[in-house]
Amino acid sequence: MKLSQIFKGLIIATFLFTILPSTNVNAALTNDDLAVLSNAPNGIGISNYMSNAKPNVYDSKDIYDTNSAQIVDHTGSNSANGNVIALASGKNTYGSMWSTDKSFDINKEQTISAWLYFGSGDGSSDVNSEGIAFVLQNDSNGISALGAGLEGIGVYGYDASRVNFIAGTDADQSYIKNTAIQNSIALEFDTDKNNFYNSNNKPLNNNNVKFPTLYSYYSLNGFDTQFGTSTSNLTALGFPDTARYGSGGTYGHIALAYPGIANSYQLGDISEYTAFSPFKKGYGLVHISPQANYLIDAYDEQNNPIYWHHVTIKWTPAAEGSNDATLTYYFNDKNLDYSDNTTTKGDYKPTTDTIKVDTTKLNTTDGKVRWGFTAANGPSDSVASKLVALDSIPDLLYADADASITDTTLNKTINADSTDKTVANGDKLSLNYQLNYLQGNVNWENIAAKIKLPDHVTLTPDSNGNVAYITYADGTKEAISQSELTDQTLQHTLAKTLGNKTGSAGTTAKITISATANNDTTSDIDVDKAVATFTGSNQISSTNSPEFTILAPKQYTLDLSNDNSDIDLLYKADNATLNLENTLTYSDNHSFGDNDSTTNIIYQITAGSKTYNVGATASGSSFKQTIDLKSLMNDDDFWNLFTLNSAQKVTVKAIDQANGLISNTVTYNITTKPNKMLSLEVSKSLQFQDVNYGDTTKYLTRKNDFDLSVTSLKSPWQLTVTTNGLYSNSKSLNNNLALVYRQYNDDNFTTLSNEPTVIDQESTAHETNVTENIADEWTKSTGLLLEQLNVSPAGQYTGTLTWNVAESLPNE
Repeated sequence: MKLSQIFKGLIIATFLFTILPSTNVNAALTNDDLAVLSNAPNGIGISNYMSNAKPNVYDSKDIYDTNSAQIVDHTGSNSANGNVIALASGKNTYGSMWSTDKSFDINKEQTISAWLYFGSGDGSSDVNSEGIAFVLQNDSNGISALGAGLEGIGVYGYDASRVNFIAGTDADQSYIKNTAIQNSIALEFDTDKNNFYNSNNKPLNNNNVKFPTLYSYYSLNGFDTQFGTSTSNLTALGFPDTARYGSGGTYGHIALAYPGIANSYQLGDISEYTAFSPFKKGYGLVHISPQANYLIDAYDEQNNPIYWHHVTIKWTPAAEGSNDATLTYYFNDKNLDYSDNTTTKGDYKPTTDTIKVDTTKLNTTDGKVRWGFTAANGPSDSVASKLVALDSIPDLLYADADASITDTTLNKTINADSTDKTVANGDKLSLNYQLNYLQGNVNWENIAAKIKLPDHVTLTPDSNGNVAYITYADGTKEAISQSELTDQTLQHTLAKTLGNKTGSAGTTAKITISATANNDTTSDIDVDKAVATFTGSNQISSTNSPEFTILAPKQYTLDLSNDNSDIDLLYKADNATLNLENTLTYSDNHSFGDNDSTTNIIYQITAGSKTYNVGATASGSSFKQTIDLKSLMNDDDFWNLFTLNSAQKVTVKAIDQANGLISNTVTYNITTKPNKMLSLEVSKSLQFQDVNYGDTTKYLTRKNDFDLSVTSLKSPWQLTVTTNGLYSNSKSLNNNLALVYRQYNDDNFTTLSNEPTVIDQESTAHETNVTENIADEWTKSTGLLLEQLNVSPAGQYTGTLTWNVAESLPNE
């Protein structure tokens, strides 16, 4: 065994701005809309980040020259502090609301989550038309960008078909394209089936001109028409193989489209439909990856109507050398209380799709575009408003939350992906909620946590009455009092912000709630998820605690015995082991592996202030196990705990996680006896005598006492020292002074350097502890001295001595 000890000693000789939305139509919301608003999701305040303006009409026949979008609060009133966008309110209205700046970088991952309201949910297109679109755009009109109303949903072009004396003049493809939002990508949530084949469909005009009226322009209202099933023409035009003519969906559909390109508008034959006479042809819209969905008329599993639909949209940038990004949406992914929507059937089940997006359609050189929402209403007097409430804003910040449960009694953690989700009655639980600030330009501020506790658990306050603690990334802690619990919901506003900007406490915060599992029945209890929301002024994130099962109390116990409770350990012996032998049994003749051939057991060993875990597979009616504690520990940690001549207690208990059983605790008494040792004691500082200018004393003596000793057992040794010299103010090397050493008066001085100098050595391996006090034998002319080689400038000089004692070959 090689022993070595080293000792180092010191010898002394952003600004924030607000742009409020500018609109020219502030239509009043209906009573039904106001009722929906009163129960709307919180949403974040958006006036600091979004705005709009009166649109620029393309030409004199472009009738879409207003913008009804407005920011409102939960009462429906316009408000600079509002958190809901009312995009279209009243019949024939349409509107858009945009990020004030080009804040969406298509070369970065982006996430936006929002709540959408389309209408009453009664299945009537009169009430629910036309829809909402999430749009990325690089239009030169900026925040004034707006497409057509009605079937245009505020983003697509105007199908300006004209009636004359004897015929209908079809719209021009380029005109439709030019009146759309340019350089754009739209993810539409379309609530009306604008289909030429629909017997109730007819041409529409936002100016309320009856059809047919001579020399008037109309939208033929057929963008969702499916002109057959063949898509070969579309792929030939450069569309992906998921592109379709029009879209289906009785109660709505979701699809991607390119509003600003001419080929998105395809002409079809409608001559057989007399409702459109005198028009013979009309335009349909190319939809990419259309998916039918219940945007309206949706009901949950309890048959409650769904008004607010949650959507999360994730953008993944194109790979290097490619123009193909992806847009993934998760629709109906959350319930109104932010709990996960786990419905698996019916018209409210979650849906998702990942769609390839051609980024060249955005025509951006720096990757920066605007993001926002557009919408339009139909011509009915009872049409519902189109509303949006935002949880997060792209490129402002994005944060998420995760939840898990740690059973500190059974020593396991449960998350959504765990296969073992069982705990036992009376187990101590840690309910964990991790907040993660992932990216952004501002900190996540004023975060109000609202955590619903899972059923069948009770909080466990500590001696200070605190039931939870928040640990921030900067290491600081914050207590949550039991008084902040009401009706099984814990509410607390975090004192610190999260983020990577000045003033934050780091990018993570972990909330740990102490609780106890309760099951006093004879059956297992399945505990459902419980929602937790974290609402900041600029981001809302949510998560759900995982489902878990509280096992019914078992009628048998797990018993542990130690075969030898008193153990002697030889200090730092070669190949030292610390074997903890034990036997594990169940009571009442219960055997391991009743249901399977074996039972998984975890042994929990506590030594000093640390706990170690060892897994084993038990079988039979009595299971013996030997645990080598030293193999579980870092070598330094082990011998720092089991020091020479010390007496330590080590405890062991066994855990059967599957059955929720914990054994009794057994104790081992460990006595550490000498085997071999080598240690060094040295003073932290050494001073030498002061000298005045002109003093030519060759060797300067030590000014203070200096301790230097080596203790050994069964270990011959050699003591060396190195130094890099003396420095003025720790910067300039003084070549006029040198540290020297000699052991005896008749020895020559040895100048210390960065090469090891032998100070002393012992060639005998002593059978008992021997301490040699080396410095005690030094005189004024021996030991460490300071040699003046030349006159030194006035000042104070410091340096470092590095001592090393190492085992050497014994004397034969």
